[in-house]
Amino acid sequence: MENKVIDVLNMTAWRMEAPQLFGGFHVTASLLSAALAILAAVIFARHAKNKTQVCRILAATGWILIILEVYKQFFLYYVMNGGAFDFWFFPFQLCSVPMYLCIILPLFTTDTRLTMMTFMGGYTFVSAAAALIFPEDILRPYITLTVHGFVWHGLLLFISLFIFLTGYTDASIRGLRRAAVLFGILCVIALGINIAAESVMPAIRTAHPLIEHDWAAMFYLNPFHISPQPVVSTVQRRLGIPAGLLLYILAVAAVSSVVIRLFRSVFQENISNVLDNNL
Repeated sequence: MENKVIDVLNMTAWRMEAPQLFGGFHVTASLLSAALAILAAVIFARHAKNKTQVCRILAATGWILIILEVYKQFFLYYVMNGGAFDFWFFPFQLCSVPMYLCIILPLFTTDTRLTMMTFMGGYTFVSAAAALIFPEDILRPYITLTVHGFVWHGLLLFISLFIFLTGYTDASIRGLRRAAVLFGILCVIALGINIAAESVMPAIRTAHPLIEHDWAAMFYLNPFHISPQPVVSTVQRRLGIPAGLLLYILAVAAVSSVVIRLFRSVFQENISNVLDNNL
């Protein structure tokens, strides 16, 4: 069975020269991903008549993300890393969280579900937009892996815009605070994964030279290493890693909250309808 999986992966391991950041491929792929995400969000929002349909569409999108993530993990493990796991690609980035939230969304109460959707509306929009603008980590020397990255973040953009268009967010101070608390909880989990991986990743890389990284960066919150993100890395070099991480967390929360408030004003009518129907 394993050999068959490897054969299928090798069949899709089409090599190419890694696209340049801000080059023609990057710009075209990002614009196309964003355009398709906007179009799909508008179409599906028009056909989602109630909260049950909204949850079903989000759950279906979550399962699509699961399938894409399984393919990516197998590809990385067998094709790129020679049968070893690189914790850098552990599926718990800010851009990975919607994969889980979309699937478990129907299991929670109304208030919790609204918080999760508010979070995905703002924080997922910010993470998806940032990745499409600066996709350095998804511009790979493999066609399928690179396409996977743009499809993935296009789907994340769809999720956030679909949630905003259907009005299922809470842009009140209470709603923003609850979304920020959820973000904080996720940050603690991500930080824990990074700390746990710190002691094992150097040994894994030594045993498997094909692995690119010797530290993990879930949410880019590693307390031992300078962040690969341009602005954050500059802050950390000047003020120290802890200060850079704190400023990064606060900045993400602030920008995401602004996005949530901004889209509330843009789609005020949709949100009013939802509140009237008691989400």
